Amino acid sequence: METIKVPALTRELAVEGFVLRKADDVYRMSFSAASSYPVERYFGNEVLDFSKGAVRLERATRGAMPLLFNHDMNRPLGMVDSMSVVGGRLIVNDSHFFDTTDAQQARAMVEGGLHNVSVGYRLHEVSDQGETQRVTDWEPYEVSIVTVPADPTVGIGRVLGGEEFDVRVMRTEKTPAAAAVTIEERKMEEEIKPAAASVSAEVKQPIQVNAAQMEVDRKRAIGNMCKANNIDDKVRDMWVGQGLSIEAISDDLVKLIEERTRANPQSVARIGLNPVETRKYSLLRAIEAAATQNWTKAGFELECHRAIDGKMSNSAGPHTFHIPFEVLGRDVVSHKRDLTVATAGAGGYLVETQNVGFIEMLRNRSAVFRMGATRLSGLVGSVSIPRQTVAGTAVWLANEASTITENQQTFVQVALTPKSVGAYTEISRQLLLQSSPGAEGIVTSDLAQVVAIAVDLAALEGSGAGGQPTGISITAGIGAVTGTTLSAAGILEFQSDVAAGNVMPMSFGYVTTPAVAALLMVRPELPTTGTTRLWTGNLWDGQLFGFPSMATNQVTAATMIAGDWSKLVVAEWGTLSVEVNPYANFQAGIVGVRAIYSVDIGVRVPVAFSRATTIT
Repeated sequence: METIKVPALTRELAVEGFVLRKADDVYRMSFSAASSYPVERYFGNEVLDFSKGAVRLERATRGAMPLLFNHDMNRPLGMVDSMSVVGGRLIVNDSHFFDTTDAQQARAMVEGGLHNVSVGYRLHEVSDQGETQRVTDWEPYEVSIVTVPADPTVGIGRVLGGEEFDVRVMRTEKTPAAAAVTIEERKMEEEIKPAAASVSAEVKQPIQVNAAQMEVDRKRAIGNMCKANNIDDKVRDMWVGQGLSIEAISDDLVKLIEERTRANPQSVARIGLNPVETRKYSLLRAIEAAATQNWTKAGFELECHRAIDGKMSNSAGPHTFHIPFEVLGRDVVSHKRDLTVATAGAGGYLVETQNVGFIEMLRNRSAVFRMGATRLSGLVGSVSIPRQTVAGTAVWLANEASTITENQQTFVQVALTPKSVGAYTEISRQLLLQSSPGAEGIVTSDLAQVVAIAVDLAALEGSGAGGQPTGISITAGIGAVTGTTLSAAGILEFQSDVAAGNVMPMSFGYVTTPAVAALLMVRPELPTTGTTRLWTGNLWDGQLFGFPSMATNQVTAATMIAGDWSKLVVAEWGTLSVEVNPYANFQAGIVGVRAIYSVDIGVRVPVAFSRATTIT
């Protein structure tokens, strides 16, 4: 017996005899969800076993199996109420739709003829029977209505919660050694499947390949990447036809997603508000209503919240509400971070008027955005960007009988998944009563500033643990520069490190602390004869050998990070949830406001950055 790692999987089915009915004002469905049709996986042709005890139905039995749309955990349509195995098929005996806008739209599509379903499941035990892998122990965990026409010959590997699961493989026809080689070779093909959220393993030993097989693998990788990121087939065919490498396609993919999200962000918080409705929305009114639990004067804000909440996997609590995506991007009046009205220097002084929205304020206050980090906004699902880590090796042939032995190309994933950051501020009761644009701007500005600081710090120094993204400083593979008595040679070493990685920088620059910037402003470029200082310009925004440099307290003391900042990706899911604590300071009438925002950080090319510590 051998244990291998396998992600959660899905398989599609074009359903016959789809039954939709209405009972007690609730729409219910019955349909077939899975069959034993062979599906090609990287570990062989997979056949699901439907014999007694092979299918674990505990999730459906205890009412914990959701009905989703396109396997999106953030788009629940309803619940599976009853499931059974009948005649070698997995049958959903009964399921019901939620009373949400999303579910109503999906039900309308079902009534119009959309009868494609897909079941998500994980494997527990597989019987290896040569080319056929019979799954003798498996567990469905969700059922989805899917828009893509079912293709029973193609299995789409997906990851549940970013995990891979141990699967017991029972050998019947192969020796363990031979089977292990087959799994390792097939796993190489699966490593570049874009739904994988963990770093792929590298091949330990060279294997024999040929150009034809490499081209097959390249086309398969491109196809899988396009499926995961919803890339049009015409673009896929263009990439295949141009013979581009995965690394080159990765650059195009980021640009395409960036342009797509900029032009038409499809956040779950986007509910179709027109400009008049967007301006009508009041954050202060919603906060007041959530604090008092009286939404009488905030009916429009409550309607918006409910429209978003219906798309979420978990319903919000009584003191929590969601803000529409359109509102986050609207122009509001921004003022100083002053949150009370009566005292000097407080909310009474509404100055520095600036028409910007929450999202733009967040970006304007971020050092990494100012240095040129790539922004992917308004995302819905996770994003996976492949990059090549090991290239093929060219071998000179001694004679016409010589064979080519190459190292298989190896790819890993830069997987971006939502990670939540919280911002907290306190507001006086008196300010809440003032429904002026100025008061609205105060709250929006403060929340944006706090979130911006957290996102910026995560991009630079995020630990990758405790819910934080992995920042540049913690990313494996970045360069290192000696910080002791940092001089012109050290400053240039940052650039040579990046050049050595064959990176042609698009947005190169230096970020360090104010203390280091001050040190370099008085340090001569040439120690003995030079009069020009290393850092030119002012302390906050300067120049180092032709490239922009900036100082911020976000960087660890005595540290400098330099590189091509366009290779840093900041993904924003754009759903801002606000929770109100009406008793933050009961005696003073202070209300606490906590905002939760979802972002992630990814370094696409680690060799594009270098870092120096303990700078003196």
